[in-house]
Amino acid sequence: MRTRTFILCLLALCLSTIRGYASGLGDFRVNARFLTDRMAFELHLNSNQYNDLYEINYDFLCNISPYVSGIAVADTRAMDAYYRYLDERNDDLRWVLSQAEYVRFIDIEYFFRPIYAINNVCYLRVYKIYPNRTHFYFGPPRHYLTYRGGHCRAHFGGVSYYRRNYPARYHHPVYSRPCRISPQMRPHDFAGPRPGNRPPQKPNWKPAPRPDRRPVSVGKPNYRPPHNPHKAPGFKPQERPTRRPEVSPDKMRPKQIREKSNMKEKERKSLSKRL
Repeated sequence: MRTRTFILCLLALCLSTIRGYASGLGDFRVNARFLTDRMAFELHLNSNQYNDLYEINYDFLCNISPYVSGIAVADTRAMDAYYRYLDERNDDLRWVLSQAEYVRFIDIEYFFRPIYAINNVCYLRVYKIYPNRTHFYFGPPRHYLTYRGGHCRAHFGGVSYYRRNYPARYHHPVYSRPCRISPQMRPHDFAGPRPGNRPPQKPNWKPAPRPDRRPVSVGKPNYRPPHNPHKAPGFKPQERPTRRPEVSPDKMRPKQIREKSNMKEKERKSLSKRL
């Protein structure tokens, strides 16, 4: 009987390990323990918090495992599911961590937002800070090999299991401020949407016409100089013959006027002699 029970437990462990490697992040049971170990080390948690925190991290990594491939390429539906489960995980932690511990938890990026993507691959941020994955500060959680998501919200109608058990196990004030991830943090975690993930365009959609002039910068008038063909490239002005302008009588100098009157007087005298 004991041999049969041992074989069944070993088979269950193998199946959970295979399922964990299929998530794209590796074995999420090992990842949940590593993340919990570092959180307990930096936040100075007790044994009850350590065990509950492992369950919360395990449920979170298990829930997002079907969406890891979509998260890596910034698929909108996958990211919506990821942030929904992340908000639930951070909300569960409000009932396990004290108010001071939760404030420190929010300030540590690789705990509060544990996953990011580079080159279409997802990683845990905590491994950037602690690259030695074989070192643990604490032993495995009490139910490291037996827990399989029994305290997940899906089994309690979407209500936090840790909220129900908070008064009996913990006696600290609950962090009451909103703990949801802001949508502005998405570009910091994952790349922008790829061309294949763009929303469908409308049937009658047409690109906007190209403007015939440059947009006017703010604070400057919309001035466009008139077209001057004489300033066009390759234009050569035609040479015009220079001609001395005629001088009007009104602008003649006095000496010229006198000479002209004398000539007229001589013409009159010569004409009178001929007659």
